[in-house]
Amino acid sequence: MILGKIAGKHTTTHFSFLVEGDAKKFEYIQVYHQSYGYVLCQIVELERDDKKVVAYCNVLGFKDKDGHLKSIREPFLSGTEVLRAEDSFIKDTVMLTKGDEGAFIGHLEGKSIQVKLELQKLLTKHVAVLAKTGAGKSYTAAVLIEEIIERGIPLLVVDPHGEYVTLKEPNTNTIELERMSEFGIKPKGFLKKIEEYGNPSINPNVKPLRISRKLATRELLHLLPAKLTGTQKGLVYSALENVGDVDFEDLLLEIERDESASKFPVVNVIKYLMNLEVFSSDPTPLADLVRPGKCAILNLKGFSTELQEIIVYKLLTDLFEKRKLGQVPPFFLVVEEAHNFCPERNFAEAKSSEIIRTIASEGRKFGLGLCVISQRPARIDNNVLSQCNTQIIMKVTNPNDIRAIAKSVEGITKESEEEIKNLPIGTAMVTGVVDTPLFVNVRPRMSHHGGSTVGMFEELEQAKKFSDNRTEYSDESVLPIIKPKLTKKDIKLMSEKPIETIETQLIPCAMAFCKGKTDFRLVMELVNGNIVTNIDAEETAALPDLSKLTINELKVLKECYHLKEFTPEDIKEPSLVRVEAYVQLLASKGYLITKGSRYALNPGIILNDLSNYANYDSISLVKMSFDTKLKPRLSLDAAREKLSNFVKVEEMRECYLVHFKVTQKIV
Repeated sequence: MILGKIAGKHTTTHFSFLVEGDAKKFEYIQVYHQSYGYVLCQIVELERDDKKVVAYCNVLGFKDKDGHLKSIREPFLSGTEVLRAEDSFIKDTVMLTKGDEGAFIGHLEGKSIQVKLELQKLLTKHVAVLAKTGAGKSYTAAVLIEEIIERGIPLLVVDPHGEYVTLKEPNTNTIELERMSEFGIKPKGFLKKIEEYGNPSINPNVKPLRISRKLATRELLHLLPAKLTGTQKGLVYSALENVGDVDFEDLLLEIERDESASKFPVVNVIKYLMNLEVFSSDPTPLADLVRPGKCAILNLKGFSTELQEIIVYKLLTDLFEKRKLGQVPPFFLVVEEAHNFCPERNFAEAKSSEIIRTIASEGRKFGLGLCVISQRPARIDNNVLSQCNTQIIMKVTNPNDIRAIAKSVEGITKESEEEIKNLPIGTAMVTGVVDTPLFVNVRPRMSHHGGSTVGMFEELEQAKKFSDNRTEYSDESVLPIIKPKLTKKDIKLMSEKPIETIETQLIPCAMAFCKGKTDFRLVMELVNGNIVTNIDAEETAALPDLSKLTINELKVLKECYHLKEFTPEDIKEPSLVRVEAYVQLLASKGYLITKGSRYALNPGIILNDLSNYANYDSISLVKMSFDTKLKPRLSLDAAREKLSNFVKVEEMRECYLVHFKVTQKIV
């Protein structure tokens, strides 16, 4: 369809034409060139006066014989017809990946043509997602993360506000569900592919995040939260010579031996690091954070800014060293609020800046991809931003941020800078994929979006419901529930056999907040008084009543604890005779089980550290319909008393576990 003819002055990159047809902003057009054949172009602005409509266009380029997108070197002839671009021509010209390859992020503006980013390029040449607050940067980043999870690439997400945990849940937004059919996708949660780490006392649903206490001298000096004088640095170096491997307690003892007054500020900052309770001799295994087919989220919500920087610095430093040695697989690193973790040096210096700069400049050599996300491009380290060859830019209005983008992105013109200010929500300018920016309608998320602004009234209403941790509820259908991971619908879909009925049972429980080397929580069911060891599999284990055992029985049981399977002859306790009789006695009391001619500890009885059974779920007040609600045999006070024999209990809260009792159809 002819839209008009080229008129006025024009160059090899821009032209205008008088509109005769129905032209729209961002529409793709094709124009015949006397030397190159048809060339793909795009309308970037329309201007109307009383007599005419003028369209201003960018020249995108043409495909050469080798399949590369090239710019024209001669301007079009005046009067050349402008045609609406055919979908097949657009696809052929800007084809980004072949077939199902690549990360599907959306459709070309105004078209049903899929835009897919080449994953190999993402993993080796880095990505930046930039937008002002509320323009959709976290949403778009989550779309990219979904695509990478789907392809089994190991992912590590630095999440300072806890926004990305909702990747676990399928999207239930009515408006977005309607849009999904346009993009050929369906709602999906990634519960089984996501592991979340953080501080359980702040965020109850996370696994504990601990970083290694083993610090190189340079690392220790880098992490100290205060600037040291030359004398104080000398004091630290002298102490480190006598310590060997850096250990806070030993280092503190060495420094306190010094008689100079300059030691006191150093002592204070060392104690500060010790009190952070994030350093551990048993750190979170790096191999758990980077695993094929898994996405690890570092939920840093609730940590101070300085502590977030320390955690990110130490973890990324250790992971980068492991990656260089090939001890962890290639992975993709996503850093949300990147301007806080690697700020431009004119603004500030974060403890994590150095390692992120290193990953940006050297990570591609070792298969470590980086994605930085920010609402303030001008405040990100310029070296980091310039290393991101692919940039996904949404609406930005701050002049400083736009200048920072223009400096770091190739192919951004003055017209493109203006377009960045006017991008509608949900539309992104994608650069680095081809030689010219592409405008993309970002697809809906398959998972639930957790980055929306908090509603103050809704939160106040919820807080009112939870006030005083009351365990009496006016509405009988509103109950304190530990939500199950699967729904009835999930069970039906996963069942290999036809199902007759699914009965919902509520099991009364108590959640205990316990003190130990680290704070942790336990769930005890109040029917039999057992500890819930696996909520998803509904597994429990009993707490033993050791007070009813004799001293000799306790000695034998202690020896059995260190053996997997054994015979009485394997127990070497010199102070005991008639070991076999004690073993048989313990078996009769249920502490041991027989396996042929051998014995083993009863797995249904807890005999090790209770923190091994820590629970990371939270209690939610929800309206819950059910078929059966079991009656508790133990009160909260009785449960606390029983548990207090093994661990210090700070608090007990009533709750219910949901059990789905499935009855199969008889075929």
